[in-house]
Parts: sequence; C-alpha cells; structure tokens
Amino acid sequence: MLTNGVESPNFPLQDVLPFHQSDTATLERYLLIPLFLLFGHLAVAQQPMDFSRVVPPEGQTPRTFEAQLVQWAWYNSPENAILKERLAIAAKKKNITWWDLLDANASFNLNEGNLVRSAETNNLFFPRYNLGVTFNLAAIATRPAQLKIADAEIKIAEYEEQQAKLNVRAEVLRRYEDYELAVEILKYKTQAEQEVENVFNLVSNQFQEDKVDFKDYNAASASYQGAKEARAVAQAAVNKAKISLEELIGIEWEKAVKRRRKKR
Repeated sequence: MLTNGVESPNFPLQDVLPFHQSDTATLERYLLIPLFLLFGHLAVAQQPMDFSRVVPPEGQTPRTFEAQLVQWAWYNSPENAILKERLAIAAKKKNITWWDLLDANASFNLNEGNLVRSAETNNLFFPRYNLGVTFNLAAIATRPAQLKIADAEIKIAEYEEQQAKLNVRAEVLRRYEDYELAVEILKYKTQAEQEVENVFNLVSNQFQEDKVDFKDYNAASASYQGAKEARAVAQAAVNKAKISLEELIGIEWEKAVKRRRKKR
C-alpha cells in the first residue's frame, strides 16, 4: 500500500501502538489501587481521638501510675475547672427557649377608685391591674444566627478542653520522666560518693602512716568533696522535680507514692 509515494507496512495499526485498549484498562486499575489505599489510610488516620484515654474519667481507676498522675493533674487543677465551667455556660446559652424572648409586664394602678370601692365610684376606665406581653422581634429574627453562634461556642469550648487535656498529659509525663531521671542520677551519684569516700578514707589512713605524700591526699580529698557536691546537686534536682510534679497533681508526692504502693 502506497502513501505519498511511500509503501506502508502490511500489519495492523494496533500492533504499532504500545498498549491495546484492554492494556489501558488494566493500567488504570493498577493506578487506582494505590489511590484507594491512600484514601483508606487517610480515613483511618482522621478518626476522632478518644479523649477518655488521654485523661481517665473521674471515678475510673487508671491502669498505670502515670495515668493516675494525669487524672490528678486534670481534676485537681482550678484552671481546668474553668474550662469545664466555660463549656457549661456555652451549653446554657444554646438552651435559651422562645419564652425568654418575650417581655411580660404587670402593673397596679394606684388611684382612689382602685383603693376605695363604693357605689358612687364607677371605675370603668381605670383597670386595677395591667398585664401585657411584648415580642422582641429583633431577638426572634436573629434566633437562628444565635443558635449557630452558640453551637460554635460549644465546639470551641470542647476543643479548648481537649487541647488542655493533651497539654496536661504531655506536661505530666515530661515532668514525671524528669523526676525518674533525677532519681536515677541521684542513685549513681550516691554510689560514686560512697566509692570516692572509701578511697579517701584509705588514702587518709595511708597519709597518716606516711605511706603516701600530701599531693595524693589532697587529690583524694578534692575528689571526695567533688563527689559530695555532685550528690547534693542531684538531690536538689530530685527535690525540684518532685515539687514540679506536686504543682500539677495537687497533692504531696509522698501521698501519691503511698497510693501507688497500696494499688500494688
């Protein structure tokens, strides 16, 4: 077959194309599979967090000592109580009924005709009591918008409370980790002090027996003083970490530890 003077090959056009129609459909299916997996992963990742696990509910016994610390820190904090009250106020704003949008009034006419009734006094034009109800049209007209604002305020209060729970949990766990580290360092520093003290006592005895010179005695004494200072610094770090935890949980650390031992 000639095309513009050039002979074209005698094989079907589909053999020239890299993919048949069926191959294209198969390729599309392979491309869609990762997309489905990605969307499925995102759907799982966007599931709402269970904040009852962030802070154990009041009255529920936590499973771990760390969770107990978080529970104490949340329910013993006045700052966190403010968040709960703010959420309650936002909910009350939404519960305003239509009756609250009405203005009712009552009055008593103070006049002689109402005070002294006689046959001669005909009080036809001056009623004794006046009752009336007025509608606050502006409030009624803006009621749908107020409901939306109330819903938004409730959501904001809920989000603030949830974020506060996350912050409290993270801060408690950080401070507890600092305390545990300080206790571990104090243990090592105490052991090191005891070992250096033993060496110092040995060198001191040898110095009294003229078995070592003053230079060795002075070095041993300096090492001993340095070890005591390091142990004192470590002890202060433990005390500060304890105070930092007590600031959050609202009770003395010794009482918290006793409650932990009772559970064991």
